[in-house]
Amino acid sequence: MSQPAQPSRPPRPPGAERPLVRAGRRRADRAKLAALLITPVLFVTALGLARGSYASHPRRASRPLSVPPRFERIVRENLLQAGVLAPQQAPKAVQTSSS
Repeated sequence: MSQPAQPSRPPRPPGAERPLVRAGRRRADRAKLAALLITPVLFVTALGLARGSYASHPRRASRPLSVPPRFERIVRENLLQAGVLAPQQAPKAVQTSSS
């Protein structure tokens, strides 16, 4: 069985597109341009927000943590008064009986 012959369409000139296709391409081109222009603005905005609000971007230099001098002096005096001048001695080794 042979299939019926399809009628051939005449070739279109290169610039002759259908109006819906032309409108769709125009909308896609506008969307690409809008995305291209908006992306840097959003990036710079996010960068500014990150620098101003997150802990990884401190606004001023941090101070190192240390014990207040008064507290350190009191602890030293208390240790001297209690007679704690050196670390405690380990207890003598316990001998086990042999079986």
